[in-house]
Amino acid sequence: MVNIGMNQTTAILRAPYRTIQKISYAQKLVKAAMREAIEISKSLNINLSEEDIDKAFNMLMDFSPDGKTSMLQDVEAKRKTEVEMLSGKLCLLGKQFNIPTPVNNLFFNLIKSIERMY
Repeated sequence: MVNIGMNQTTAILRAPYRTIQKISYAQKLVKAAMREAIEISKSLNINLSEEDIDKAFNMLMDFSPDGKTSMLQDVEAKRKTEVEMLSGKLCLLGKQFNIPTPVNNLFFNLIKSIERMY
């Protein structure tokens, strides 16, 4: 859930943790992607919750503002990302369980587009 929200958002925005720590619009993107993971988790009997999002954000606030997620580092280095394992897999599960995943579908297409640019 954390990687689905944070890694993908920072890779798309090409932004360090500071962006997520300080910009409410970026936080909304992270949380929207995470909420889709929460909905899928219920069908898998994992049962993540909003509390897990709060815990992730509390953890994030301790990170170095200049730090970067692994996916952002991959994008900057023009390497293939793990997007298939994140939003790609989540979207497949969404189809399987008939749960919409519009944010992660958008993130998947954005990141695959970024990968194709190099």
